[in-house]
Amino acid sequence: MPLPEVTPPALGRNHHPTPHPVRAARHRWAKELSPHSQSTSAAATTYRTVSSWSGGWQGEVTLKAGNAAINGWTVRWTLGSGQTISQVWSGALTTSGSAASVRNVDYNGSLPASGSTTFGFIGAGTASSPTLSCASP
Repeated sequence: MPLPEVTPPALGRNHHPTPHPVRAARHRWAKELSPHSQSTSAAATTYRTVSSWSGGWQGEVTLKAGNAAINGWTVRWTLGSGQTISQVWSGALTTSGSAASVRNVDYNGSLPASGSTTFGFIGAGTASSPTLSCASP
């Protein structure tokens, strides 16, 4: 029996017909993530620009735990010239000058080994690919 034909949903005004290039940077945590872990575990962060428009963009950061569970995380980066962040979801934002950090919220702070979580934000200015650093609070 042939498969039914699937029609994609209608595309919104901000949809780009060709995929936006994924801007990803992966970084390893340099310190032990769990005080109960016997070995140094790694976690990776990946950044991508989900969408951009004149004067702003939507960014997304995915954090993936390594071989051991983690309990609490903070991702930090430096905002580019003229950049600001106006909204964050699935994380708690702190800024000071050009320094930005997002820490976990109650429901996504504990990750099992190989588990992941994602937070997103709306930025003003021109999108860039920040260098991320990670820490266990």
